[in-house]
Amino acid sequence: MRIIYAKYGIDLCLEENKITTIVIENPLVMSEVIRDISRQVNGEDGEWILSEQDKIFSIEKSSQFINNPLMVNSNEKRILTRLYKELFEQANTLMYEEYTQINSYIVSFLVRLLDTVPYHLDMEIDMDLTGILKLYGVKMESDGVGVLEVLIDYLRALSSICNIHVIWILNVKQFLTVEEVQQLYEFCFYEKILLINLEGQKNYNLEHEKCVIIDKDLCIIDTSSN
Repeated sequence: MRIIYAKYGIDLCLEENKITTIVIENPLVMSEVIRDISRQVNGEDGEWILSEQDKIFSIEKSSQFINNPLMVNSNEKRILTRLYKELFEQANTLMYEEYTQINSYIVSFLVRLLDTVPYHLDMEIDMDLTGILKLYGVKMESDGVGVLEVLIDYLRALSSICNIHVIWILNVKQFLTVEEVQQLYEFCFYEKILLINLEGQKNYNLEHEKCVIIDKDLCIIDTSSN
């Protein structure tokens, strides 16, 4: 898979077990690049192209942009919607007998409850598992969890639940220690997530990280071998 930003000569191959870091030293270009990514992730037009062989992929459907690693939200609507769907499917397969038994108990309880009042009442027989999950506030835990753990949970949800495997992340090395960044990279390798670091200035490089710099004069410098 490749990412292309022809305006500034970016044409990079995204590889499994490799982290791509793009350092943009020119603030105006950095702002333009971030603006384009943000727009495209939200379904608008932009200059970035994500492709594989002759196929062009939708940036909106295939990737996610994290502009602040401290503010990721694993409980955003699209994640919880797909999570509830997955739990519903699990209940219907792995726990079908228990699922139907609980539904039977609830229906029996409601029938007896409705008989205690002098009204003509009706109800839905099939249990709404999604409604129950919402009622009990089933969600991803974040309180008391470290920044790295929250970030990994978010990426795991995007990858496993939303089928998004291309992640743009801004200045992650400013928020995590070297050891934590290494753990994040190892997690991405394991989950087959293609991680693209965007940085405003050159930091350190880790093993399996390839780095390209667009300097202030818009020259492209490949430092992957350094």
